[in-house]
Amino acid sequence: MTEETIEQAAEQTEAPKEETPAVNPLERSLELTVPAAEVRTLSQKYLRNYAKDARMPGFRKGHVPMAQVEQMYGMRAFDQALNELVGQAWSKAAQESGLAIACQPRIEALEGEKDSEDMKFKAVFEVFPEIVYPDFKTLLLKRYSCTVDDAAVQKTLDVMARQRVTYGPLEEDRPAQKDDRVTVNFRGTKDGVEFAGGKADGFQFVLGDGRMLADFDAAVTGMKKGEKKTFDMTFPENYGPAELNGAKVQFEVELTNIELAHIPEITDDFAKSLGEESVESMRAAIRTNLEREVEFRLTQKTEAETFEALAGALTYPIPTSIVAQERHAMAEQFAGTMKQRGAKVSLKDFPESMFQENAEKRVRLGLFTEDLVAKEKLQATNEQIAERAKVIASSYENPAEVEQYLTTDRNSRMNLGAQVQQKNVCDWLLAHADTTDEAVEFDKVMSGAF
Repeated sequence: MTEETIEQAAEQTEAPKEETPAVNPLERSLELTVPAAEVRTLSQKYLRNYAKDARMPGFRKGHVPMAQVEQMYGMRAFDQALNELVGQAWSKAAQESGLAIACQPRIEALEGEKDSEDMKFKAVFEVFPEIVYPDFKTLLLKRYSCTVDDAAVQKTLDVMARQRVTYGPLEEDRPAQKDDRVTVNFRGTKDGVEFAGGKADGFQFVLGDGRMLADFDAAVTGMKKGEKKTFDMTFPENYGPAELNGAKVQFEVELTNIELAHIPEITDDFAKSLGEESVESMRAAIRTNLEREVEFRLTQKTEAETFEALAGALTYPIPTSIVAQERHAMAEQFAGTMKQRGAKVSLKDFPESMFQENAEKRVRLGLFTEDLVAKEKLQATNEQIAERAKVIASSYENPAEVEQYLTTDRNSRMNLGAQVQQKNVCDWLLAHADTTDEAVEFDKVMSGAF
């Protein structure tokens, strides 16, 4: 390659562009001045304190010459004095600035002016953002409702009765049917080879209760006592063990016993066995409990969707330092939860970056909520906290005792206040957004399918 060709190639090759660091719109700085004379004076004060306890061979404690004390502790005293005076200078400058400072500063040394003994520093920090409110009418929200009717109460009563079912001998010679408790021996094979967990003797289950896979349940339904059957079955794709997911297998089943279900009748005696005076009082108690549970689930759903929609509408910048703190706290909480579940993990196993998005969302929502609560006076009142405690306590055996504890224990009261305030904010947003009312069927509420 000629020299001319090399020059032409160099001209055609663009120089790599340097990445421009992202500008932090919330970053500010203040210049700090610390007189050197004050540093020296304060350093001497700390040296005299060190001298009181200084030890050196040939001298009694506290009688070491100051020249030697300065050799031993001079740098430490200087750093201590400088840090203290820089801290004082920062506190004064921060107060005089009038800025809403969000975090501790990063202190950088500056080159001092000529003929000046003053020491110059720059404090770099972040400020809280201006909270920009979105157009709430662009928020499409839902307010959920659900009526607990007689059918819902009856269905709950039926479940309570079925939970107290007993089983007895089947007198007639008939095939096994739904609600029967059956006892079987079975052996499962895949490609002619028995697989792990595929064999059991004397295994009991109730037909139709959902405990067994639907195909297995259906194969046993209709069999008679003493009957044997061989059938093919395909496991679901997400069954569990990798070797069985979606696998085609074969089962050999022997039905050894059938027991008849005896579900208690819903009578006053049944109610009394559960601590109620009558069926009617039990119905009333069930309705109250269901209404409380339904309200709780609807509130959770409504608040979750409301704050999720709000989070998507908030775009103002937030302090990276506060996000970092929140991100670290979330990582610690997650690691702690995993440990409680028996996992052998530590904080270093979870990169904090995995919590970045949620941390930003929490911080932005938190700043907005704090501002809205202050402007619209949405703080929890004593009356609201008392009412919330009363609702919660009503489900306990001694409501008055629980209510008193919830309203007098400091942590419990703070928790109630946070719950009430969150509801106040949610109600305010629903009132100012494009909100539609949506009725949800009872079964969907209780199954979470809404």
